[in-house]
Amino acid sequence: MKKKLAAVCAAMLVFSGCGQAESAETSQTENVSPAVTAAGETAADTPTAETETTEQTTTTTAETTTTTTTTPTLVSTSAEPEQDTPYSIENGCIVAYQGTPQVRAMEQYYFSEETGDYLADCVEQYSAAVSSGVNTYLMMIPTSQEFYTPVDLKNDYSDQAESAEYVYSALKNAKSVPIDALLDEHKAEYLYSRSDYHWQPLAAFYAARTFANTADVPFANFDTYEPVEREGYLGAFYSVNDIYQLEEYPDTFTYYKPENLDSIKTIYHDTWFSEDGGIESSLFFEDNDIGSSYTVFVGTDDTILEVDTDVNNDRVLVIFKDSYGNALVPFLTSSFSKIYLCDNRFFNINSVDFANEVGATDVLFALGAASTTSYEKISLIEQNMQNW
Repeated sequence: MKKKLAAVCAAMLVFSGCGQAESAETSQTENVSPAVTAAGETAADTPTAETETTEQTTTTTAETTTTTTTTPTLVSTSAEPEQDTPYSIENGCIVAYQGTPQVRAMEQYYFSEETGDYLADCVEQYSAAVSSGVNTYLMMIPTSQEFYTPVDLKNDYSDQAESAEYVYSALKNAKSVPIDALLDEHKAEYLYSRSDYHWQPLAAFYAARTFANTADVPFANFDTYEPVEREGYLGAFYSVNDIYQLEEYPDTFTYYKPENLDSIKTIYHDTWFSEDGGIESSLFFEDNDIGSSYTVFVGTDDTILEVDTDVNNDRVLVIFKDSYGNALVPFLTSSFSKIYLCDNRFFNINSVDFANEVGATDVLFALGAASTTSYEKISLIEQNMQNW
């Protein structure tokens, strides 16, 4: 059943995502020991931009354990790309740092205050409509273009951080989850795939930690996750946008398994949340091929995902998202008792009633930049509040 679901999920995402054709295959790394801290206690869990293996000794009241962890790195040894390398616009994308190991493609970003106002208004409408006491949040997820656009091109595009701040400032009852400044601090790390639209899971770790701090829930240290590397990843910029110069320097896609993975139960429901109980399967689809690496977690957008964890804090999180939001889930299994992941594009019931029905205490809208600048995609928030 798991293999059947994985195949279906991988096929669906090819047609339902932002143009990516994704699936997976995997290698295993050594398990690490848990060290969950309260939100905000993060000094010990900041990954560095260099690859290194370190021996860490963790002392608890019961025993002392030694764990080996590997931190991520850029493809090249240079922390910052050379700004004077060639760039071009190809098939609607910026292609920068050509001829170097850091060659990357990026989407072009444009923002209007009109769509920004509409996004803030839709999130505020939701916050007012959902049950009293439910916390509503908005996380606008930047693309790689914010951090790696050549200097000569920066003035040709809207500033994503300023655009996010414009929307956040319009929120009254809903809470903002700003992540632009934090990701900018870590941009020398492997935060975004160079050959695909999506962020790397490492960037999602930083974003999830920021959200956990905002929501005041526990959060696991980075060194409690088991990293799994998948070499030779060529994503949608290569396979869909035909930017073939990326082939010489493919990505390494690294995802992270939470320490409590064996203690969680994952159920895939249809987009009507039917009463059949859904299909129990895995959070990770590790047999997906390398070219579909972003589908390793969750597998598809065309589902309502339910994750029961071993956290006993009675906090129930509902995430309304586009494909960027999938990468957040593994990093929040130490923070909430239950998580529901719902894609705005594939949701056939009333979103307010759904949150109330499942007993949500927290609702997060986690949307990539392409969704936050599209009137059509923003309108899905409003439409889903009206579904019967």
